[in-house]
Formats: sequence, C-alpha cells, structure tokens
Amino acid sequence: MLFRKKSWLRTSCFIVLLYLPGTAAIAQTAGKIPREVIDHTAAHGTALVLVGLDMPWQMESGLSEDQVRTQRETIALVQKDLLSELEGRKYKVLRLYDRIPGMALEVGADVLAELARSPNVTNVLLDRPADLEAASSEKVPWQLFKRAASNGTVLVLAGLRTPWQREDGLSEDLKTLQRKAILSSQSYVLAELSGTQFKVTRLYRSIPGIALRVGLDALQVLEKSPAVTNVVADRPVSVSR
Repeated sequence: MLFRKKSWLRTSCFIVLLYLPGTAAIAQTAGKIPREVIDHTAAHGTALVLVGLDMPWQMESGLSEDQVRTQRETIALVQKDLLSELEGRKYKVLRLYDRIPGMALEVGADVLAELARSPNVTNVLLDRPADLEAASSEKVPWQLFKRAASNGTVLVLAGLRTPWQREDGLSEDLKTLQRKAILSSQSYVLAELSGTQFKVTRLYRSIPGIALRVGLDALQVLEKSPAVTNVVADRPVSVSR
C-alpha cells in the first residue's frame, strides 16, 4: 500500500447520505473519503479502513539505513498524532505500518468525520478483513509446490494485499493513488524475494497482482508473505496477445 502527499488527493466533494452522522464534516473535505466508505459505514455502522498519512515518503530500497530509520520514526510520530486527535472516540487499531505512511482502523461515522477533518490524513479507503486469507484453506496450492519441486520453477500469479476498486469508479487522483499502492506492494514482495530464485514476468498497474516465475524457495516466501493474499498458476503469455 502507497500513501503520498495531499496534492494527489484534491478530488471533488461527494454528496453523502443525510442520515449518516458526521456527513457534513466529511462533505466539506474534498475527496478524502470515497463515497463507498461512507455508504458502507452507513449500512453497517462501522467500516474497516486504510488511512493514508500526510508526510513525505520514499521507497526504502532507495534510502540509506539512517534515512530508513528516520522515515520510520516519522511514520510512527504521525500515527501517534492522529491517534491523539481521535482520543475519546470509539475506534479500533487493526494495524500500524512502519514502512509506509498508513494505518488500518475500524471506525464509525464519527471517527470517519474526524479523519476527514484531520490535516494528518490524505485519504481513506476500504480495507479487507484481516482474516480474509483464513477463509481459504491454503495461500499456495500444494500442486504448485509439487510442480516447482519437479520442474525447478513454476509460473504463478500472486495476489497482493492492498485496497482495490475498479478504476472506472475512481477519480484520476484516486486512480493515481491506487496504482502507486499497487507498485508499493509489488516492490515489497520483490524485496522479500531477494536471494531466492525468481523472475518477474509481468507487473500490473491497475490490479493488485504480480506475475512471476519462481523456484521452490521463492514459493515458500510467497506462502509466508503478509503482502500476498493468494498464489495461483499462471499461463505463458501468448505472443499474439
């Protein structure tokens, strides 16, 4: 997941449901809260969300050790500032990220309104339930392990854990943000695979996935990766495609 500066998020206000508490404050903030987040909160009372934080950010692969440490400390400070703003309101912290400027929360409409007003927040997106992968019996099917062991490598498609919506329902700013989040997740997985046998066959821009040729060691890394939701067999790309 990648979260960058506010300049990417100057989208127009959404018209929100009048019966949702706090909607006036949300509607006054240009584009921080997508309509689907507001509608989901109205329908269910709460929503699982990913909150982007307003701070300069670079991928850690391009930073020195000191710069990585400084950036992580800054992320932690901004997270602390935002939680201080939410003090006294009912919410639940699900995940605090240290490598990207973001955090995962369960919030109601009142907290959603606070997030809309906060200068520390760039955007809010719907998150996936943390136990989504648990609903599946296996992240990497055993057949892929068997094929990698027999053939040396196997072609796979890895799904990535990052909020995603069809691009035809997004503004240009949110589309840019989503594509950068996908790129960040791809970079995270590739960093995890460092030192293993793998080759990138396709990097997707508009869907949260990455196509790879991997050996058994890389397949084991994908199985354990918190950034990967599932792995399926891929087919060779047709030259006529």
